[in-house]
Amino acid sequence: MTQPKKRRISQAQIAKEIGCSQALVSMALNGHTKGISEKTYNAIRELAAQQGYAPKGMKIEANLSELQQRTIGYILRSPLKLANKSNFFSHIHQGLHEHLLEHKLKTVYLGSEDDINQSESSFASHFSDSVRGIAIMGEVDPGFLAKVLETGRPLVYISARASGQCHSVLSNEHESGELLVKHLYDLGHRQFAWLGGGRPRGRHDDRLNSVEAALSKRGLSLSEAAKVTLDGADRNEGYLAAKQILEQTGERPTAWICLNALMARGAINLLLQHQVEIGKSVSIAAFDMTRICEEEHPTLTSAGADPEAMGREAGRILTQSIEADSAGLTDVTLPAHLKVRESTGPAPQ
Repeated sequence: MTQPKKRRISQAQIAKEIGCSQALVSMALNGHTKGISEKTYNAIRELAAQQGYAPKGMKIEANLSELQQRTIGYILRSPLKLANKSNFFSHIHQGLHEHLLEHKLKTVYLGSEDDINQSESSFASHFSDSVRGIAIMGEVDPGFLAKVLETGRPLVYISARASGQCHSVLSNEHESGELLVKHLYDLGHRQFAWLGGGRPRGRHDDRLNSVEAALSKRGLSLSEAAKVTLDGADRNEGYLAAKQILEQTGERPTAWICLNALMARGAINLLLQHQVEIGKSVSIAAFDMTRICEEEHPTLTSAGADPEAMGREAGRILTQSIEADSAGLTDVTLPAHLKVRESTGPAPQ
């Protein structure tokens, strides 16, 4: 009688090695993904395949081989994490996911810039063989970018650029600034304010420069008192920036342009506390094209490229790089559009 092949590792041993429950191991080995992180799922199946664990009727080696060809990793810039991923990058991820799904690829979260930097001794451990390409969402430290490039995978930098080093996908910030300033100027506004923030400053500076260029074209400029840049770029920073502008400026600017919609929402909160009518006494606009522009009232006038289209373009570049094994680099700048909503109106007389 032929003896069955002996398993070289048990589910309990796999669980101990991975650092999870045996029940989770059993679910992963039977192809269940609900409630299991993609990183843990991949780790369980890879270890099982390496150690010869093959449940009856399950071709884990074939599944593993297929998996290794169908994973794109993404990294969030500091200080973002999954728990506080920005509204903007949620839209980017959606577009990336949609494109990859069409090509039978899927995304896996590799960690934030901070997470990966904290495990310096095991930097490479974040980039398993299953990762065939990488998308970095947002501007990261140049040293960190260099380390990721050393992993040898095709890489797309989203909403940031490192010319000559990797692919990139950006919104046309110059066009966005021109659209916002022209809209407000045509409404009669002549006194402008800038509310910015965030680190590194690459995207911030591009947007501020575009606003200042559009104003200069019309014989206007931003006074130093009406130009505030903080270290963050969320609602709280928008609130604080608005507070500074009210305290620093004598004659209050009537047109405020914000780095993003979250800062604009924070500024609106502060102005409403001071009984300032949005769209009448003060008009507020932002560089953004995400759902936060429309999910609250007053809805926000904004300009920018569609972030989901940016995600899809990043996916296209990655799939093309993987399938064609092309060494060329691509820098894509998507056109900006203006959407007029409730937060802007004619300048007060």
